[in-house]
Amino acid sequence: MALTLQLKLLALCALPLLLAACQDSPQSRSVSVLYAGSLATVMEDGVGPAFTKATGIACKGEAHGSLGAARLIHDRLRSPDVFISADPSVNESVLMGGKNGDLVTWFATLASSQLVLAYNPKSRFAARFEAAAAGRTPWYEVLATPGVRFGRGDPDIDPKGYRTLFLFNLAGKHYDRPDIPRLLGDPLNPDQVLPEVALLARITAGQFDAGIFYKHEIVAHHLPFVSFPPEINLGDARFSDVYAQASYTTPSGEHVGGAPILFTLTIPRTVQNQEAAEAFVRFLLTSPDLLGTFGFGGVEHQVGGNREQMPSGLQSLCPGTYRP
Repeated sequence: MALTLQLKLLALCALPLLLAACQDSPQSRSVSVLYAGSLATVMEDGVGPAFTKATGIACKGEAHGSLGAARLIHDRLRSPDVFISADPSVNESVLMGGKNGDLVTWFATLASSQLVLAYNPKSRFAARFEAAAAGRTPWYEVLATPGVRFGRGDPDIDPKGYRTLFLFNLAGKHYDRPDIPRLLGDPLNPDQVLPEVALLARITAGQFDAGIFYKHEIVAHHLPFVSFPPEINLGDARFSDVYAQASYTTPSGEHVGGAPILFTLTIPRTVQNQEAAEAFVRFLLTSPDLLGTFGFGGVEHQVGGNREQMPSGLQSLCPGTYRP
């Protein structure tokens, strides 16, 4: 009887240590990441597995248009450890400041991208898109071809959606062709506007012929594309003043202006696993080659917002200060 009681007491004493060991084991740790919809394949097939391999921390991700994702955080419908946005202004307008509950107090610039016109290689118009890619035919004339099915993102929830509006407005001026913006119709034209994932799926399935995407999306999906001049592709900081000529106010009231495409990441106040969140941010900020394989451009890592609120272990990775 005494021996049995001693064994039970030993088991009870050992239980907290066992539970602590399980909680601290790499297999039991995870980081939840809410990220821009255009990063779905990059995260699922590249960054997520690479991070887990390097750290032993599982990566649980969810993709939404950046504006929509930020609103989910703002409305307490999502509580991610890390948020990756396709536009710095999304943090500033939806998540930062007292009016937004200071859900985000800092963010770091991660990488750049550019807009491209991707097309289905089996489209009946593929030869015309190939000619545009080679510079033999103006891309806007191909899109104006009767029967071409063209898609784009939703400017109300997706930065790529309003950046597409910027692209076409800038193109109209760049080529002195005021008819180019009219190819889009209404900003929310239901014949063109689709959620990011749905648009890509329809193009790969052949239901649409072409669409506007970030270059990194198309590199990840191995689709052919037409490049735009740097003066209009929103991918070259040298043309910031040109991009700034375009602007848009979403139906929800956010005013956004043209600027070079920048992806950012931050740890919101919704964080549940601070250690894993910092490990994930550190991994991304120190993995430019991994991002480069997906077509991202490298940028100086800068901090927007309050640098003092950024975890001290990450501050040295972001020497610059972001200014819009």
